[in-house]
Amino acid sequence: MSEFVSSRGLLVPALFLVACSGGKGDGSDAPKPCPEESGVICPYAGTGQAGFNGAGLDKLDSWLYFPMDIVISPYGNPVISDWNNHKLRLVEDDDTLTTIMGTAFVGDGDLDKLDLTIAGAPGTEVNLNHPTQARYEQDGTLLSASWHTHKLRTWDPTTGLVHVILGLTPDFVGDNMEDAHTARMNQPVSVELDQAGNIYIVDMRNERVRFLDTKLWEITTIAGNGDKGFAGDGGIGRDATLSFPRTENPEPGGAVAFSADESKLYIADTENHAIRVLDMATRVIDTYAGVPETPGDVDGDRLTAQFNKPRDLVMSPDGLLYVADSDNNKVRVIDTASGLVSTYAGTGEASCPGDGAQYIPRTCDAQATGGDGGDRLDATLYRPFGVELDLDGNVVVADTFDHRFRIIYR
Repeated sequence: MSEFVSSRGLLVPALFLVACSGGKGDGSDAPKPCPEESGVICPYAGTGQAGFNGAGLDKLDSWLYFPMDIVISPYGNPVISDWNNHKLRLVEDDDTLTTIMGTAFVGDGDLDKLDLTIAGAPGTEVNLNHPTQARYEQDGTLLSASWHTHKLRTWDPTTGLVHVILGLTPDFVGDNMEDAHTARMNQPVSVELDQAGNIYIVDMRNERVRFLDTKLWEITTIAGNGDKGFAGDGGIGRDATLSFPRTENPEPGGAVAFSADESKLYIADTENHAIRVLDMATRVIDTYAGVPETPGDVDGDRLTAQFNKPRDLVMSPDGLLYVADSDNNKVRVIDTASGLVSTYAGTGEASCPGDGAQYIPRTCDAQATGGDGGDRLDATLYRPFGVELDLDGNVVVADTFDHRFRIIYR
């Protein structure tokens, strides 16, 4: 028995899982090589054991704890948002993991608050509280959504220094292209960048998607009016209502992704069980896929298909929109050319169903493999919260409640 930090920052006892799908290790329990063949799902990172067993280990031998997402980019090495370990962890060239932001403690910045100043603070001295997503800027700077501390932070790969660039205390302040130096957010869960370097923020508990002009340093809302619900299709996005998690102790939810030409912004409207789309020229919003307010698991035409709490999105260069359909235990894919929705990975069964308690690790044999080495449609996932494409077009899934990442070869 050991201890872990709960979603409320409390130390509680937890039984750790026995790792069954580990990596290189000492060879005594090493798995058979996973075939890198089209449609096959394989381990990418994590053993399935919840916790933190140190830095410098191979990613397949490293423990993760409800990992939310991974960024894979030509501008820097992959970085994992290791949510309940309160760390950002970089995948080195030799496949080992290094902590670049976060400590052994839960908190909001370094003790001297240097990350709020021009000087900055070393990333390994900056306390975090449940980071959710990161993106690389074109100069190699990493942008992180510091979700539970209501801030955006950057990490400089050359100096290792961290700065807060937006946010302070939880609130909604700054809109209509106001000076973003005074802006406030409430649990920013997801960030995306356009080709010009502007930042799009899912401001989760403010029920908004916000746009930060990084040249003028001004901020405005582009979708959502702050109310929670479903309304506004066919009208201006900022007059519509969205439904991101908003309870006293919510799970992360909500994400955005651009079409290849950046003419459309797709929004994972998590608790409306739908994908909305914002026309970037007219700023008009519509439902793109799903039956709003109707959770389900139905493939087919995008407007009759059903999702259950879609939490993340990624668009491929050829127009395939992948969806982390969390509460269906699946990854879905929308062909934006044909408008068809299909299941891309997952049987729909949870790898390791438990008693329903929030954020408590489970122990069960099914979590050992989840179908690794087999067809993606025969695999089991457990509430995937993140989905990403690697530089070869393979799909990488944050198999969040299995405490692992999986890779599906194209």
